[in-house]
Amino acid sequence: MDFFQILCLDLKLLDFETIKAIFFFVLAIIFLGASIFVHELGHFLAAKRRRLFIPRFSIGFGPRIFSKTIGETEFCLSLLPLGGYVALPQLMDAKAIEGKYTIPETAKPISPGDKIIVSAMGAIFNIIFAFILATVLWAIGIQCRQSITNNIVGYVSEEIQLPNGIKVPGPAKVAGIQIGDKIIAIDGHEIHDYSDIIHGIALGKKRDSQGPLSIISILRDGKRQDLTVHPVLVEQNRRSKESIRIIGIEPFQELAIFEIFKNSPAEQAGLQVDDKLCSVNGIPLLSYSQFSDILKNSPDVQLTVERLGKPITVALKSQLLPLSQPHVKLTTTDGVLEIFPSFGEENPIKGPCRDTCKLQILSLSSEFQKKYPKLHIDSQVTSICGQAISNFSDALFICQNRIETPIEITIDGTRLDLVVEKVEFVPSINRFSFGVELRETEVLCHKNPLEQISKNACLVFSTLGSLISPSSDIHLKNLMGPPGIIKTLNTFATENFRLLLSFVIILNVNLAILNLLPLPVLDGGIIALVLLELLLRRKVATQILIGIQCIFMIMLIGFTIYISFFDISRILGEKIEEERYQKWQRLTINEQLLWNGLKSQ
Repeated sequence: MDFFQILCLDLKLLDFETIKAIFFFVLAIIFLGASIFVHELGHFLAAKRRRLFIPRFSIGFGPRIFSKTIGETEFCLSLLPLGGYVALPQLMDAKAIEGKYTIPETAKPISPGDKIIVSAMGAIFNIIFAFILATVLWAIGIQCRQSITNNIVGYVSEEIQLPNGIKVPGPAKVAGIQIGDKIIAIDGHEIHDYSDIIHGIALGKKRDSQGPLSIISILRDGKRQDLTVHPVLVEQNRRSKESIRIIGIEPFQELAIFEIFKNSPAEQAGLQVDDKLCSVNGIPLLSYSQFSDILKNSPDVQLTVERLGKPITVALKSQLLPLSQPHVKLTTTDGVLEIFPSFGEENPIKGPCRDTCKLQILSLSSEFQKKYPKLHIDSQVTSICGQAISNFSDALFICQNRIETPIEITIDGTRLDLVVEKVEFVPSINRFSFGVELRETEVLCHKNPLEQISKNACLVFSTLGSLISPSSDIHLKNLMGPPGIIKTLNTFATENFRLLLSFVIILNVNLAILNLLPLPVLDGGIIALVLLELLLRRKVATQILIGIQCIFMIMLIGFTIYISFFDISRILGEKIEEERYQKWQRLTINEQLLWNGLKSQ
């Protein structure tokens, strides 16, 4: 029994999953708050060191939720989680943002040097915090897929499907990129691993008459070649409508056998778990997609694996197996209803059109669910038109022959009178298999702290450059606001603590760089103002400064709301994709049952 289960038993109020979700959400908020706190702490300590007047230290803006005064400083937690501030009226007149304060006559006068140091110290503390966390991550390492750590092309797509359903030739294929090529530069920027490739293409700023453009430098047979590639824009999220440039390649993957199914050709050939796949029919194997293509074109293969450092070659005959169940989509006047056959632990190999099986709901449209709230996913269909149904083909036949006429369907004892407008049969997806489940090799990466911080900093500057470039496809909606940050922190906290540390490092590097931008209300704006006043040898009028600050503060709040809107759209889009994945999981057939069924025939 773990911590969360004990907590659930103690509270006797919430279930296990709810307690766990709350815990990780709070953990995410703590890490976000820690990053903001560290930044403001830098300002506070620097100001304290210079004996400046500090009336308030606030995490968040707006109305106070909690406050406590210690000495001359009020420490408070405020309502709007848009950052924080240390009120320093000597540094900047910000009545509209931080409130009005009277500077004591005994306060030490502030010099231009004080202003620059105090303003810069927040960003410096963020970098120090990031360095400490990066040192921890360097020591413990972070689990990475082997494919992320290399820059070798493992697969080149023949075609890519665009958001409108149209398929176009793969840009990498058209440009002449081949499996096994090593990508060493994109648009003149050096490439070290696959994440560099993704960012280099997505953040590209080149464009010609044909559209987006990337100059990709590859190493093939020891010779460098510069290839002109025209990436295509592919939608990544249905709700936020975000699209990024891709060229249709996958990285080199080192594949190993994770599971061998009983009664399969793999078991009979003597393959073992942890065997590393080296080649198929003499062709070096560089990715799972390449492996699938080879099996489609040649079911009978000579597979070479590495076991304890030695190559072993075996002959295998793969079998075409159904990967998923078929299902039927009913469009009715009340909404959309999808039904699929479920075999449980029984043998599905003979096919759903002949075997006895349960018919269950695969998905319900929101309109359908509102009208029939008692129905849910996996509810069982027991009869159609008064006829008991235990066969998928019978259900399909009745529905197809009763279009535009009322149909009586009983689901979990609830009788529904539906008018079916359209019936769509979605067949099962098949694939060739010889009875193994593969996994990608994982490695424990130990990147030194300076490398982690410098790489994240370069990514921030590249993103900013793409953001202001009219030739790129990066826009404000692609940025992440508070909802997105909290969602990502929560996801990483739930999945992997190392990933959480990695994201907090990225977050602090971002906070440091963005706060030093020379914009009013940001720390960089104050530094820029001090340098401007030194250059002009006179102060800028206070009323002008207050007006500019108010304008930029309104713009900052508006900008935060704008990108938060796309954050929420992105999260809703991810939820839709999660539902699609869960739907696919219900349709997926247990491969071991298939091999058992083949043996029994």
